[in-house]
Amino acid sequence: MPRRRPGQVRADVRFRLRTHPTDVIRVSNLPGLSPHGRTVLAYLEHTRLWPGAAAEALHIWERFVCSPYHRIHDYRYDEGCGMWECCPSLIEVQHILTTVEHNLPRHDARRFRRHLTHLDNLW
Repeated sequence: MPRRRPGQVRADVRFRLRTHPTDVIRVSNLPGLSPHGRTVLAYLEHTRLWPGAAAEALHIWERFVCSPYHRIHDYRYDEGCGMWECCPSLIEVQHILTTVEHNLPRHDARRFRRHLTHLDNLW
């Protein structure tokens, strides 16, 4: 079986975040991720989510769990105004965090799960 050329291997692994040299797409910078994990997260946000979705969802979840009023939250009234910036749906936030968790490489997913477990213990 012939060996693949190094350029082909790099083309499979690398994901370019710039469409034009002056255009830069914002991606989440979650703490503790490896460079490969950041690349996977950038690809995930670019294809299935939106730029910065993982960091926003993690920030919203941290803010919700650390709030002293989080225990009075009722999922039946989770609609709010429907705007992500004002009244985010916590079910959607958990869905985004689960999607990120399942798509990260093993080592990075373990770190991310550990962080989420720490937040859930604050609940």
